[in-house]
Amino acid sequence: MAPTLSAEGKAKLDQILKSNVEAGDIPGSTFAVATPDANAPLIYWGTAGDRHFGDPSKGQINEDTVLQLMSMTKLVVTVAALQLVEQGKLSLDDPTLIEKTIPELCDMEILTEVTDGKPVTKKRTRPVTLRHLLTHTNGSGYDLMVPLLGEWAKATGHKGVFANNLSISSFQSPLIFEPGQGWNYSLGLDWTGILIERVTGQSLDAYFKEHIFNPINAKTLTFTPTPKHYENLQTPTTRDDKDKLFAFPGARETTLESIEGQASGGAGLYGTARDYLIFLQAVMRCKEPGGIISPESYKLIYTEQRPEAPEGTYEGQYGFAALIPHIHPDLVKNKQLGHSLGGFISKADSPHGRKAGTDWWEGIYKTFYWMDPTTGVCGVFTTQLFRFGIPDHFEKVFNDLERTLYDNLS
Repeated sequence: MAPTLSAEGKAKLDQILKSNVEAGDIPGSTFAVATPDANAPLIYWGTAGDRHFGDPSKGQINEDTVLQLMSMTKLVVTVAALQLVEQGKLSLDDPTLIEKTIPELCDMEILTEVTDGKPVTKKRTRPVTLRHLLTHTNGSGYDLMVPLLGEWAKATGHKGVFANNLSISSFQSPLIFEPGQGWNYSLGLDWTGILIERVTGQSLDAYFKEHIFNPINAKTLTFTPTPKHYENLQTPTTRDDKDKLFAFPGARETTLESIEGQASGGAGLYGTARDYLIFLQAVMRCKEPGGIISPESYKLIYTEQRPEAPEGTYEGQYGFAALIPHIHPDLVKNKQLGHSLGGFISKADSPHGRKAGTDWWEGIYKTFYWMDPTTGVCGVFTTQLFRFGIPDHFEKVFNDLERTLYDNLS
């Protein structure tokens, strides 16, 4: 029997969302939960707050509000890659396909230091595979998050992935370890997007729409916003030195002129929370045949998929998880996190509610998703708040919403 939410539980969720938004503690936000059944009513849908923080004249958050989904793009790239693996066009573990199709990635060396403003590198000796790219074990990284890569970017003038008009060179930064010899939040999904484009001969936007979004009727998800998207786009926020929210232009420009160029498979999608929830429902339905991926591929999204390696090899994942306040610290402390071909997976039940086997990830503007196949629910909690690696009240609200949801499901 599909889970349902009690009336009391709905009222409690409404109150948590409304009270935190009205107090000015979090920006306008959406919390939504569903079962995999596309024809069933949603378990919960709640929105509250201004689309432009502090300016109600620009309208309220609603089902049509468009978000910069940022790293929630990564799960869509994973699904697209798995479709192509099923068709024999890609392989998870054959490095020759990577070498032949995206040689720019394979040409990158390993950065060891930056001395007197000059990068020092060494040749890579281990091959890179699609599995490495999809599990953040490929050795690449964001210069905003890795100090050594930040030094390299400063020394070379590299503009990085938050610049305008991205190109292949935007993702060509050195590796920081041999593929399969560590874990670091990476550009692997961006390179997977480039791989998909070259294998299919389609732009990432065109491929996603034809093979994922149109078949499931998720119409707003795109790399190329329309005038309607811009009309409904939520304004980003951040906090000042007293933790007060304010609207700001964002970490990346959003005009079409600024986002023309290479699509970012790691962080380029726009769309509504409702349509992303439709996508999550579609992924969960793939447990049975007839979905956008096969049941065999579905299992790869809910099970450990990092390459086998000596204990401690992937310790970097726990260092990264410790920067994400909504992850319960017990999961980090007890090493109860893994990585599938889609995101983090819980290896134990979380005290916040989600069960072992849950897959989840987030975007840097605090757009969160999770898929819990044990309970039979998926959900999103979304806003546009730029504040990574710093404990924030938004995460506490997410934990409260999640715990309240699970406590009131039957």
